[in-house]
Amino acid sequence: MQGMIISNPKLEFLRPVLERWFDCIDRYNAVRGDNETPYWLDEKANLGLLSAAAWMAEMVTLQQSPTRKQTEEGERNGRADLFIATTEDRAWLQATQRWPRVNSLNLTQALLDITSDAKKISYASDLRIGCLFVAPHKSQQGATPEELQDMVDDLQKEHCCAVAWYFPYAYRKLRNEAGHYHPGIAVLLKEARG
Repeated sequence: MQGMIISNPKLEFLRPVLERWFDCIDRYNAVRGDNETPYWLDEKANLGLLSAAAWMAEMVTLQQSPTRKQTEEGERNGRADLFIATTEDRAWLQATQRWPRVNSLNLTQALLDITSDAKKISYASDLRIGCLFVAPHKSQQGATPEELQDMVDDLQKEHCCAVAWYFPYAYRKLRNEAGHYHPGIAVLLKEARG
């Protein structure tokens, strides 16, 4: 089960990145085997996959990209988690990750927080994006197809500019050392305005 919705035209240039992001996850799993997946890890690991997907889509990226940072005290040097660009478009992303329960995503505050953080990077005239990776988990057993569909429905209700999800069938039954099943991952992107 995979898909994406981009509701903000400014983020449409990221569509090829999100499409190849699915491929990067599959490739990682093919090389590493069936015992782990990259989305169990943190936002840095998932930003690495997103960065690789951008390069596959003929874009350029730079993680920990130097930029200006807007603070209450004024402007200073800072870093964006990921800079991504084509010859026509560019964006600075600030990212975080959450591991909510399958049937209780509650992502609104986390999305607002990371978008607020993204507002502080670069300049107001630049496209700044809050990026929230979501690796839901369930204890005891894997998520049912109905639970996965409910999650996808919940993801689509979030107030964001783009959302992509990937719940690969072959990896839905994998569990980590803590016994949690992580059926897949989603990423929510929201433009930071102001």
